[in-house]
Amino acid sequence: MSAKVILTIIKGKSPGRQYVFDSRTSSIIGRAEDCNIQLPNDKDHSTISRYHCLLDINPPDIRIRDFGSKNGTYINGKKIGKRQENQTPEEAAKEIFPEFDLKDNDEIKLSNTVFVVGIESKPEEIKIDNFSPGTIDFNNRVIEEPNLLGYIQKLLKLAKAGNRKLFAIKGYYIIQLLGLGTFGEVYLA
Repeated sequence: MSAKVILTIIKGKSPGRQYVFDSRTSSIIGRAEDCNIQLPNDKDHSTISRYHCLLDINPPDIRIRDFGSKNGTYINGKKIGKRQENQTPEEAAKEIFPEFDLKDNDEIKLSNTVFVVGIESKPEEIKIDNFSPGTIDFNNRVIEEPNLLGYIQKLLKLAKAGNRKLFAIKGYYIIQLLGLGTFGEVYLA
C-alpha cells in the first residue's frame, strides 16, 4: 500500500464524501467549475470563495494555503488566512499567504463545510536509508570523511532507476556546489 491523503467531508451538505490522493498534486478547493474539489455554487456555500484555498499534496504530506478568501480558512478552529475587508479578490490573489502543514485528523473548515484529513502510510515505505556522517574522535579529528555529494548522487541515481521511495527527486541532477560548511553542503539541483 502506498501513502494516501484522504479528505472526508464531515460537516456540510455532503457528509461522508471523500477525496483520495495517492500521488503528488496540487488541488484548489472552491466553488469555481475548474476547482479540483468543487463545492456547490449555491446559497449554502455562498460564503466559500470561488477559489478558496490551495492544497499541496505529496502523500503522506499535505500543506494548505488560503487564497485570500473573504471569510477565511480555518484549521482546527484557528483562522489561517483571509483577505482584508477593503481588498478585492484580485488584490488578495496577488498576495502570498502562509502555508501550513496538516496532520492526520486535522480539520479544515470553509464556512459550513468541514473536511477531516486522513493520512495513510506505512513508515517503512517512505523511509530513506540513514546517512551516517564521519566518525569524530575525542581530539575533534574526523576519522572518516563524509562524502555528501556521493550520497546525494546515489539517491538521485536510485530515483532515476525508478525507486518509488525517491519519486519526489526523480529528474533532478546536481548543477553546482553553492555553499560548504562544517556540518553540511548546499547544492543547486
